[in-house]
Amino acid sequence: MAKRRSGRPTIADVARECGVGAMTVSRVVNGSKLVNARTAARVRTTIQRLGYEPNEAARMLKGQAARTIGFIVPDLADTFFSICAHAVQQEAAKQGYMALLIASERDPDREARELAMMKSRNVAGVLIVSMSPNCVGLLRDLHSRGIPVVMLDRTFPGLDAGEVMVENEEGAQKAVNHLIEHGHESILCVGYDSQFNSIALRIAGYQKAMNKARLKPRFAVVDDGAVVGPSVLQRLRSSRPPTALFTMNNVTTVNVLQTLQRENIPVPQEVAIVGFDDFDLAPLLAVPLTAIRQPAAQLGRSATRLLMEWIQRAPGSDLSSLHAQVVLPTELVIRRSCGCEPIQRIGMDGNRSLPAKAGLGPPVR
Repeated sequence: MAKRRSGRPTIADVARECGVGAMTVSRVVNGSKLVNARTAARVRTTIQRLGYEPNEAARMLKGQAARTIGFIVPDLADTFFSICAHAVQQEAAKQGYMALLIASERDPDREARELAMMKSRNVAGVLIVSMSPNCVGLLRDLHSRGIPVVMLDRTFPGLDAGEVMVENEEGAQKAVNHLIEHGHESILCVGYDSQFNSIALRIAGYQKAMNKARLKPRFAVVDDGAVVGPSVLQRLRSSRPPTALFTMNNVTTVNVLQTLQRENIPVPQEVAIVGFDDFDLAPLLAVPLTAIRQPAAQLGRSATRLLMEWIQRAPGSDLSSLHAQVVLPTELVIRRSCGCEPIQRIGMDGNRSLPAKAGLGPPVR
């Protein structure tokens, strides 16, 4: 075996140990498909044994993409985004990449600066849950430089990018239909961020379910999540208050639940609730929340795998045709806030995984 010099191992050291050229090692490090599987496995084993680490600074000086992907989310206080982020980091690490995670704090200007920073760092690809349609031009610029882009949850037309989202419209229909099964006729749709297609699709699903049941849609859709609670309270104190609420994301759900608790409005006796987005503490609430569960971790993994597939194409590949859409199913998890008793789940086939222990009855009013 060739003797390796002391100090930090280099790409040349790996090449000598394997009996291959430095270009072959470089191709394996960059995920190229041009190296046969047996040789690539031998190179990866040697890399691990020697502890070789590519020099990211040198790669960037040569104009090569760093083994880093960028992931921009609106905020990490929202458990949906934090679960997605964790899955992205795990999946990227499996493929030898680091995920640069940044929160835009729901500020479009900050989001623009973060995208510019990622471009300057020559990241290999970008994942984004965007805050504004203004990002489209910036993402197009990244795309034109050969940097693939995948959008999660929120997508915008006119962009060659990957799209990974859930069946928002169908999930909303399941939620509202369940409330209708309980006998509710006055169901209020509650939320914000209706400019994003994910929320717009949930609104469409709510309307479709209401129209099919020949019920009048009612909305408390505002511009700012902070005013969701007061908006709902105003309607509950009106002469014709709703008997049920469909809340369109978990931030809305939490704001509404806090308002109802503060005002001593009992759930589900006074008003029933089904939320879009499940979260870890939902089963532990005083009245466990019935919710549409979207697979946040699977969204993150699917988006990362799609991005990696594009990154690992042979260098110089045409990105103009890179457009793919992945749509994942949702699940209705039934607890007690809707008026049911113990946990059930209704999957995409509409079947319950456990029988109800209490029948569906009319709303208490």
